Amino acid sequence: MHQKTVGTILSEERQKRRLSTADFAKRARIRESYVLALESDHYDDLPPAVFVKGYVKMYARILGFDSAPVLALLRRDFKLSARGTLVPREFLTPVLKRRVRSARVTVALMGLAIVFMTVSSYVFVQWYQLQQPPMLRVTDPAENIVSSPSVVVRGQTDVTALLTINNQPVALRPDGSFEKTLEFFTEGVVSLVIEATDQNGRSSTQVRQVQVQF
Repeated sequence: MHQKTVGTILSEERQKRRLSTADFAKRARIRESYVLALESDHYDDLPPAVFVKGYVKMYARILGFDSAPVLALLRRDFKLSARGTLVPREFLTPVLKRRVRSARVTVALMGLAIVFMTVSSYVFVQWYQLQQPPMLRVTDPAENIVSSPSVVVRGQTDVTALLTINNQPVALRPDGSFEKTLEFFTEGVVSLVIEATDQNGRSSTQVRQVQVQF
C-alpha cells in the first residue's frame, strides 16, 4: 500500500464508487482533463499546488475517505517548485542548482548602482502587490438578510483563486464571478463563510449571516 502513488489512490477510490472520470468531473465541477492528470500523477498538466491540494480534498469529500494520508503522501513525494507547481523531490535540487549557477552576479553590476535603485523600487512595488491576498467581493446576500431556505451567494474574485463557501469548492466563471445556491433545512441564523485562496496560500475571507425562514 505504501508504494501506491497519490493518483493511484484517487483512481481506486473513484472506481470503488463505480464513477467514470466524466461522472466524477461533473460531480466535482472540474475539468475531466484534471481528473485524468491527477490520477496519472501528471502534475505538469495541473494548476499550482494549492489547487491540487484542493482537488484531493474534493475527492475525499465526494468519495467519503480521509484526505490526510493522501496529502501526507503528496508532501512526501513532491515539493513546490519556484513557479508554485508540484515537482518530484528528486528532480528539484538539480533544477535549483542550475538556476543558482546561471544567476551569478558579475563585478560589472557594481557600476550599475543607479539602475539598480530604479529596478529595486519597481520590484518592491511588485512584491508588495504580490503579498496582498486575492480580491474578494460578495454582492449577495446582504448581511443579516431574511431569506428563504435557498440562499444565493454571488460575487467576484481573482480568476486564478480557489473559492470555497462553507468549505465547499465553487466554480468560477471566466471573469472571476461566481454564483452558488445553498439549501438549508432548518430555520434560524446561518453563517456563510466565503474564502478565496491564491496559489501561494494567501486568502481573503468574508462572512455573511443570514436569517433563514420557511
